[in-house]
Amino acid sequence: MSTTELAIDLDRALDSAVADVGEALHLRRRAVNEAALRRGLLERLVVPAAPSELENFEAARRATALFILGRDSDVGPYAMRSGNHRVLFLAGQSQLYRDRPVEAADTLVQCVATEPRDERARLECASVQALLGRPDEAREMLAPLAEQTDRPQVQYVLGTIAEAEGDYSAAREAYESALAQNPEHVDSLFRLAYQHDLSGDDDAAITLYERARRVKPVRANVLVNLGVLYEDRDEYQKAGDCYREVLRQFPNHPRAKAFLADADSSKSMRVDDDMERTEDRRNHLLRTPISDFELSVRSRNCLAKMNIGSLGDLIQRTEAELLSYKNFGETSLHEIRDILTSKGLRLGMRREEVLATAEAHDAAMPTMPDIASDGPERSAAMATPIADLDLSVRSSKCMTLLGVQTVGELLEHTESELLKTKNFGQTSLQEIKTKLASLGLTIKKA
Repeated sequence: MSTTELAIDLDRALDSAVADVGEALHLRRRAVNEAALRRGLLERLVVPAAPSELENFEAARRATALFILGRDSDVGPYAMRSGNHRVLFLAGQSQLYRDRPVEAADTLVQCVATEPRDERARLECASVQALLGRPDEAREMLAPLAEQTDRPQVQYVLGTIAEAEGDYSAAREAYESALAQNPEHVDSLFRLAYQHDLSGDDDAAITLYERARRVKPVRANVLVNLGVLYEDRDEYQKAGDCYREVLRQFPNHPRAKAFLADADSSKSMRVDDDMERTEDRRNHLLRTPISDFELSVRSRNCLAKMNIGSLGDLIQRTEAELLSYKNFGETSLHEIRDILTSKGLRLGMRREEVLATAEAHDAAMPTMPDIASDGPERSAAMATPIADLDLSVRSSKCMTLLGVQTVGELLEHTESELLKTKNFGQTSLQEIKTKLASLGLTIKKA
């Protein structure tokens, strides 16, 4: 194709894209793989032009060209200048691609106000409002279309509203209904994957995220969430590939940059990871209920009266303590020894280990001045944002998962609670304790 032919074809295509959102989305998908198309569009952007310098239609064409090229941060001002409701919709999409839902909601509200009959914008605006936790505004926006449940996008919006209202079962049903109507409905794929992700069904979540990944252009949030799941499985190469794919589209995407650095560094942390997995297995073992083992009625009753419910509780006791209890004799003691030996444990073991660990930790920690239980210094320390602690990405992700934003909120959790958080192991706990010690604070053990 010659340059002249390309110019003529592209001008027509741009005019069509301004008039048809579907055509603009189609050209954006094509531009990912077609260098000639990208060069042709770039030629039309060579001459700088401020939005205020352009007539409405030229502003609309420029905004559309920027959208097709994926230059999402530049679309908004030209779209606003254009006053074209279809181009405003593209601007809203650009803001969503950049993880700017609040800005997207404002743009889409303006889009619907400009043309109330724009059903695509109305549905998109309703879903964004719902995902921002505004179900009433979402229902109001959806109202004219709410009965059209045979449309995948309507089912998707109903799902987002159900999510916002805390009805996760209804949300899943709505997303599954949307996917039954359109298996490539990327928004429903993402939200359904996210629901499985939150519930701990990683296999289902990964399958759905991978399906969404095949729909081009791929969404950054799909790749980021998929990458985190691969990291959880120690598949750091796959995780890194996800983050790199984001950065090819959005070179300055902050989460993808941070997560990629974490994934790459994790490749050299196998020893630490193995230690954490060993510790996690040990913790799982110590939580094993006593009721899982074959014990005599006498032994079982004695342990129950001593409030010993797990192997972890049991190994904190010594032989002398058990034998001092009424009706607990040598026969019961032999039963207990056999059970613990089969698991590589012994009575009194945990007490010794905890003591040795605490002594080693105390010796390694720098001496810090105590902060009074109240007063301005403690208040200031408690108000410190978690971001200021400069935690590793893994620890930061766990804080996000727990909804912890300040040191004060962190101190509401105990060590045992933190260790129950997915991917939070002894290495992360030690990091947290060291950071808190620098502020003169300590976290409760239990």
